[in-house]
Amino acid sequence: MPLNVNGLMQAESKRNIYRVQLAAGDKPDDLLSPEWWVHVAKQMRLDDMVEVMAFDRSWFGTVTVIEVGKAGYGGARVAYVVGPVKLGNAAEVAKQADHEVRWGGPNAQWQVVRIKDKLVLKAGLTSKEDGGAWMAENLKAAA
Repeated sequence: MPLNVNGLMQAESKRNIYRVQLAAGDKPDDLLSPEWWVHVAKQMRLDDMVEVMAFDRSWFGTVTVIEVGKAGYGGARVAYVVGPVKLGNAAEVAKQADHEVRWGGPNAQWQVVRIKDKLVLKAGLTSKEDGGAWMAENLKAAA
């Protein structure tokens, strides 16, 4: 049976598209727990899409809302439509033999750390890529 003429509609009128940047400790599987969405579930409806970016920009994914508790109670169930997909080569850029770039928290931000003794060589960097650039410039000079 062919599609009824009323079955075709603009997607924008039937769903919202959101974007979230995750916190430092959030993992892709965390999003699959309805409780993870409990504070924003009231804003969501079935078929909404959420673009998800990892805190360190190491992966990206898109989820679709498949169930929302009544009035948002209990959170929302989502399923990945895309991803999570690893992005770029940030891990390779941000790690050298004896040093790495890691998140030091909201005050220290991204840091360059010597692995063997966990000595922080540089803190307050705004991105993981900045840490890789700092290592490339400063650790070559020290070698």
